[in-house]
Amino acid sequence: MNDPFADNEPVNPYAPTSYPSQTDAFVDHNAAPELASRLSRLGAVIVDGFLMMFIIFPLQIATDFIGRAAMGEVGMLEQLAMSLAGMLVYLLLNGYLLATRGQSIGKLAAGIRIVDANTNELISFTRIYVYRYLWTVPFTIATLLIPGYTDDQLVNLVFLFDAILIFRSDKRCLHDLIAGSKVVKVVRS
Repeated sequence: MNDPFADNEPVNPYAPTSYPSQTDAFVDHNAAPELASRLSRLGAVIVDGFLMMFIIFPLQIATDFIGRAAMGEVGMLEQLAMSLAGMLVYLLLNGYLLATRGQSIGKLAAGIRIVDANTNELISFTRIYVYRYLWTVPFTIATLLIPGYTDDQLVNLVFLFDAILIFRSDKRCLHDLIAGSKVVKVVRS
């Protein structure tokens, strides 16, 4: 009589199974990533804002920019230079992460990233930095060139409109629409 188990290796009862885990059974790796929550996006903005503040604020104090600005003694070129310094600091802090992972430091901490709205793939650095962040530059220049506060209030309304759009069902702000992007949760594999 032939033994069907005679040629097989002994079974190790402690070896891991080749069956998929219970969590793998419920994960569809081809599905679109889940949109980031509004709260996680807010948290990311707060982290990025504090990082910027810790660098820019001491620079403004060291140059007495804040005191002179309060007295109206800061010229247009100096205001523009301070704005450009802020953009440069943001780029230095986040440029590599934005280019390679679609994340700022705040987004990395929050576990979210910027992707193409249609393909869910990482978008180019130009689309992230220029279209998502530098679209505000013309507004900044307008507030510097136009005397008075009416233009400042209009620019603030544009930025408020940008933020309020997050309450749409697709959670895309104005800067997301401009860049063709969306913010999603990072899928851990």
